[in-house]
Amino acid sequence: MTSVEQQRKILNKIIGSEEFREKDLYQKFLTYLVEASISGSTAKEVTIAQDVFEKGDDFNAALDTTVRVYAHNLRNKLEHYYQSEGADDPLQIQIPKGHYRVEFVKKAKTETQKNFNRHYLLWTPWILCLLLIAYIIVDKVFIHTNTWSRDLIDTSTPIWHSFFDNGYPSSVVIGDFLVFHEYDNDLQRARRIQDYQINTVQELDAYIKNNPNKGIESWTLGELPHNSIFNLYDLNRLFLSFEQTYDISFTTEIDINFIKNRNIFYIGEFKNLRALSDLISNLPIKYQTLPWWQGLISFQTEDSLVTLRTSHDWGVSRYVVDLGLFAKLPGSNNENYVIICGIGYDSQIKIVQIFSDQSSLIQLEEEIVIAHGYVPNYFTALFEVRGFDRASTTAEMKFLYEIEDDYYKKFSP
Repeated sequence: MTSVEQQRKILNKIIGSEEFREKDLYQKFLTYLVEASISGSTAKEVTIAQDVFEKGDDFNAALDTTVRVYAHNLRNKLEHYYQSEGADDPLQIQIPKGHYRVEFVKKAKTETQKNFNRHYLLWTPWILCLLLIAYIIVDKVFIHTNTWSRDLIDTSTPIWHSFFDNGYPSSVVIGDFLVFHEYDNDLQRARRIQDYQINTVQELDAYIKNNPNKGIESWTLGELPHNSIFNLYDLNRLFLSFEQTYDISFTTEIDINFIKNRNIFYIGEFKNLRALSDLISNLPIKYQTLPWWQGLISFQTEDSLVTLRTSHDWGVSRYVVDLGLFAKLPGSNNENYVIICGIGYDSQIKIVQIFSDQSSLIQLEEEIVIAHGYVPNYFTALFEVRGFDRASTTAEMKFLYEIEDDYYKKFSP
């Protein structure tokens, strides 16, 4: 048996954890159940609805599933807690399915853990040996002899030659898709959802407000775009050429202060820029994203306003015309930012390929010199990419605009 003091100590540790932090309703719900257990009573759905969720006397459990939805999510949150921060807790709170009572149980040592402990010393030398062999293979085959080493970028290339000279660390930021959980009454379980039209905190908040009984909550991890692995593979050549390293972040987990004192490489869709959208807000282009990777980009020339549009044949051919942006921008404290974004996947893949391949860079720099007279240190360029879905073969530069070195000095996050 655990004492009342122990039970409340366990409760306070849980509701103060990262999993429950700023989740007021879940903190209130769990506290209510624990206090009911301490008092020797079992909470009922109606009393929970009235005391925790402030429902009226007319609450009808047959029509309103709020308590059941939150109970399901609360069990999931406890499970996540005990898989992370609470993994070493000797006593655990459990809520049996179909009931609104809590139980304090000792953490059981699983058979897997027992077997692992028993054979750990036996397997450790073999695991270390395999890791050493893997390291040798990667070092010899994929570093010293693969095409990255044979086709490195010339570090004197005008576009990249001084990019890393500021000494700041570099981050590749991937524009991931927002993911959320909601309870499905028909399936009687929660579902993890990525909805193309619910992709910002504001859109999710509006959806939650309009659907209060679905127990909706955002998921901590976003969904990675399909093209991410190709982009990172190509970018590695650039970083390897300059003997640089980078870390990876996602736009669902950063704010605008993240860009301070670091070089940024953003890759993703326009609609996934989130906080980083401020970096391109003053560029002389306007973009609009539409459902199903459709959209348009407008810019002003000396003669007229030009509007480019995407097109997709989702039928047999799957021929795509996509639009993408490359922007190399100066930060307010000598940082360097690169924004590579597209309406869809195809432009992102192609633009990253162009700017991370030596022969493509030479060709592009020649094109820039013909159009502009020289290669500016900072600039933005629009590309129209054509080809079959995710196998685009051509990219045409449609617009080039030089950015002054002090253009973003006024932008101080």
